[in-house]
Amino acid sequence: MRATLRIFSLLASAAMLSGCAVATAPRVSLAGESVAPYLADTMRERADGLQGFDGLASGEGMVFVYPDARVRTFGMKNVGFAIDIVFIGLDGTVSGIASLEPGDPRKIESPGPSRFVVELPKGWAAEHGVVVGSRFTYDDGR
Repeated sequence: MRATLRIFSLLASAAMLSGCAVATAPRVSLAGESVAPYLADTMRERADGLQGFDGLASGEGMVFVYPDARVRTFGMKNVGFAIDIVFIGLDGTVSGIASLEPGDPRKIESPGPSRFVVELPKGWAAEHGVVVGSRFTYDDGR
């Protein structure tokens, strides 16, 4: 996944040098704090999630983008580091936050329908003032 982000950056740089139009990377923020996103916007990427990642740096997160709004269920399937899961309600605000440790068998359900879910390093949400009701922004650059 990290290699994909690096490849995107290299391709964007090459396109700029050649004069081609450049797609911009998505911009994401929670409570006004920027998050460097790894996108999970296909069925496969959403199913894999953070599996295979060694961890997330502060300010990095995986943003799950769904084509429809439904209650979402998340867990720790093959994720070896602690995370915060931030559910985004239909009004664009945080509707729920949960923290999970590696091996935790619980499944966490969003409090209501959601099109976006963000996974972050554990503690990042609290450290940056992200609470239920905080504003979420997602700009895919289109």
